Amino acid sequence: MIEQWNTVIDYLAAQEQITEKYDLAILAGNSLPYLADAFIQLYEQGTASEFMIVGGIGHATPFLQKNLKNIGIKVSEVSETDMYLEYFKQKYHFGKELFLTETTSTNSGENARFSLNKMKKEGLKPKSVLLLEDPILQRRIKATFEKEWQETKASFTNYVPVIPYIKSIEDKIIFEENQLNGLWTKDYFLSLVLGEIPRLRNDDNGYGPKGMNYIGSVEIPKKVSKSYDKLCQVYEYRYKR
Repeated sequence: MIEQWNTVIDYLAAQEQITEKYDLAILAGNSLPYLADAFIQLYEQGTASEFMIVGGIGHATPFLQKNLKNIGIKVSEVSETDMYLEYFKQKYHFGKELFLTETTSTNSGENARFSLNKMKKEGLKPKSVLLLEDPILQRRIKATFEKEWQETKASFTNYVPVIPYIKSIEDKIIFEENQLNGLWTKDYFLSLVLGEIPRLRNDDNGYGPKGMNYIGSVEIPKKVSKSYDKLCQVYEYRYKR
């Protein structure tokens, strides 16, 4: 089943190439400190003119707190944005004034809406935006931003430094990249991967125009759908998020 897992994961990550300097880079709430490191690398390289962290308290919050604790970063039970600001302070000695912030959004839709509201409040009109998110949610968050920001005619690019391909999945998940091991619990990872395809579908129960209308119509290739169906015959995801 490893091939089926990696087919679905590759699709969800929707990795794209960075091809220019961007007006804005956004780190959306997630549980993965290595993404924050990638965000700082982009900052130090001057890849964007403005840098923003978006995220309140959501399904990833307790996992982010645990992952930061595991690398020696102590944070209180606050927003994901505040946790990352503390991480940047402790590891990089960077102050919060370097970044635009939003601390109340609890899901991808609010990430997009509230960040747009912040842009309007700051008088900024970015036309090219780089997005960083948990790679399992990356395709959907881009579709969400495209929907919520459509009035701005901004273009969005996914920055996915590492795709979490699986090497084995038994009692726990082992990834091809060792740095990813232990960042997700097995239940949480299964809930993310297996919960995404239903959300991306454009049907009565999906997030597309025929359903919740949170995102535009997203094409799911037949190979991905078949791989997903095979996984659902073997695995169940009941973890709430």
